[in-house]
Amino acid sequence: MANNKKKTQDYYVVDFVHIFKTLWKRIWVIILASLICGALAFSVAKFVITPMYSSSVMLYVNNSSFSLGSSNFSISSSDLIAAQSLVKTYTVFLINRTTLGQVADKSGYDYTYEELCHMIKAEPVDETEVLKVTVTADDPQIAADIANTIAEVLPQRIDTIMEGASMEVVDRGIV
Repeated sequence: MANNKKKTQDYYVVDFVHIFKTLWKRIWVIILASLICGALAFSVAKFVITPMYSSSVMLYVNNSSFSLGSSNFSISSSDLIAAQSLVKTYTVFLINRTTLGQVADKSGYDYTYEELCHMIKAEPVDETEVLKVTVTADDPQIAADIANTIAEVLPQRIDTIMEGASMEVVDRGIV
């Protein structure tokens, strides 16, 4: 004898009118919660979070001189690849104690090496021979001053360390 069981399925009905009426009855709670959350978010943004400002300088890395007297030399692809590699090396030279000490002394701001390290981000621009150095601080003038000081100090520092390579300022930092 076969056991014929009838399968039943439960259906849930979602009544949007009922949901809307329920929410409408509690609209004052929704508005009050929204106002409290908005006021809390504004207070945190205004009084707790310190605004940060960035300023960037762009430096062109060159690994050979282009002219000697009246003679001009062409740039080969190996020169460009070498310059791209130098961008990474110069980044290491930038984030070193001696260079950042010179930056702190010349800028006139009293930052430690660790503080400056956290403020500075250096990276190549789209795998080119251009190095972008970004300084982030809580004061826009300080960020611009330190970025421009790096643009002065780093080429001089690199000139004393490596021969045959130079760095030129493409773009200075602004407030």
